[in-house]
Amino acid sequence: MKTNISYKTVFFLMVFLSALLTGCNKEGNERFESDFGDIETPTLAGSEYRPTALKDWQVSDNRIECLVSDENRNLQLLTRELGNQRGTLEMTVRVGFFNQALSHRNTNWAGFSIGSKGKFLNYGNRAKLYNGIKIGVCTNGALFIGEPSPNHKNQEVINALPKGLDLKIVVTPIKNHYTIDFSTLDIETGKVLASISKKQVTKDGLMGDLVLVSNFESRGKVNNAKSVWFEDWTIKGTKLNSLENKTAI
Repeated sequence: MKTNISYKTVFFLMVFLSALLTGCNKEGNERFESDFGDIETPTLAGSEYRPTALKDWQVSDNRIECLVSDENRNLQLLTRELGNQRGTLEMTVRVGFFNQALSHRNTNWAGFSIGSKGKFLNYGNRAKLYNGIKIGVCTNGALFIGEPSPNHKNQEVINALPKGLDLKIVVTPIKNHYTIDFSTLDIETGKVLASISKKQVTKDGLMGDLVLVSNFESRGKVNNAKSVWFEDWTIKGTKLNSLENKTAI
């Protein structure tokens, strides 16, 4: 004769599994996904983003476009930030280049500033966000974490810039520090086109705002040519915190 599991055992097993799954969700799944198509006006007024200069950005075809090729054109996310807790981060965005001009210092690039702190400080309409870790891809196809350098060209990445490519950041805690892995991927095949890593990153460098960046050398004169576009900005991880009280100005 078979012995049936009691209803009480089944009930407690279901409660245990539910609590386990709920705990997993709480720990790792603070998440953000951009939807620029929800912004009804051509500008970003009243949205969850703060641009360095409102006139420098517009929404078109569910993409956010930078309308100038200038230095430190930033788009700050207002609803999420990196907290001071130990945790993970995975962030991706699709970026395409209208402007592929090379800079002799290799300072024409697009990507992220993570862990940015403080406020936007405007000097003659030239805004800067200080203390963040810059991570990006340059117009010569080189990747960097920190500051651009005159690296060798990557022709495979260069070829992908006009149609767009995916930028992916993975931040992993290792003992008392963090490792940042940064890669570019083909948007059609998912193939990794290039990748770099930075180890021994301190936790202090990974607290603060998350920002999209378009940076093009201008030598004091604004170039009124579109630089880059972004779409499908996604962020998740246990180091990501939700903010409810920030508003765009």
